Amino acid sequence: MDARRKFRLATVPAAAGVVLMTLAAAFPSAAGTLSYTGSFQLAQGNYYFDQATRGVYFFNGFSFHSGAVTLTATVPLIYQSSPYVSYSGVGVLPSGGSKSSAVGSQSGRRPGGNPVVLPETEALEFRQFGVGDPLARLGVRLWREGPYLPSVELSGQAKFPLAGVETGFGTGTWDYGAGVSLTKRLGAVIFFADVGYWILGDLPDLEILDPWSYAVSLGLPLSRGKAALLVSYFGLTRIIEGVEPPSAAGAGLSFKVGPKSSLMINGSIGLSEASPDFTASFGWSLGI
Repeated sequence: MDARRKFRLATVPAAAGVVLMTLAAAFPSAAGTLSYTGSFQLAQGNYYFDQATRGVYFFNGFSFHSGAVTLTATVPLIYQSSPYVSYSGVGVLPSGGSKSSAVGSQSGRRPGGNPVVLPETEALEFRQFGVGDPLARLGVRLWREGPYLPSVELSGQAKFPLAGVETGFGTGTWDYGAGVSLTKRLGAVIFFADVGYWILGDLPDLEILDPWSYAVSLGLPLSRGKAALLVSYFGLTRIIEGVEPPSAAGAGLSFKVGPKSSLMINGSIGLSEASPDFTASFGWSLGI
């Protein structure tokens, strides 16, 4: 890691702390909506390893929305059947976890090549349950949707390195990113597009590349706006040398269960060796 990147990783915690403390001081006097948000997520895949990893993720958090500003904070509770994946700011990474040196040594591997052979989990001592790294996100809407222009939101995110890298519940480093989101109604459907850039910390024995993230989605309101169908495609540029970039496609349904509350069910299929084979989730946003 070069000196410039080390400097950026070292200064982000201080900058993120100043932003969060300023917002926390301002919010008590601001009119807005506070929601409890969360989800259960099940993911399974071999990735590019010779054995599968199953994970259950229970996300808990709060979201505060006031005018053009939205602040969310989330903490995951994690079960993983192996220590070979790591929870990061962009989701689960097939980093090799505590055996990341085995991944880092595959410098000549081609994307889609032979699986990386790792020790059987029965021969290892590792924690299957634990608390993952918390993630905070700040979004600011620049302008509302108009007759011809989409609504535009700028966002910044930071993952706090509280979980140990050896458990797979975190990477042991700060991750942070920034992005832009567009939303536009096109007749009966709503179009969503997101693009962002992430700076990810390296594991002790594996360099993690800084990726661009992208997603496009189409939403179809149902039952006079009481429900909606969403179809999405999302991915990242390459994160690990010699491994295909992550990508997946999914679909979901959301249902309003109150003036400020909704429930969601989603499923997705991985389209590359860096993504889980399948993911299913049930989520909620409950106004307080």
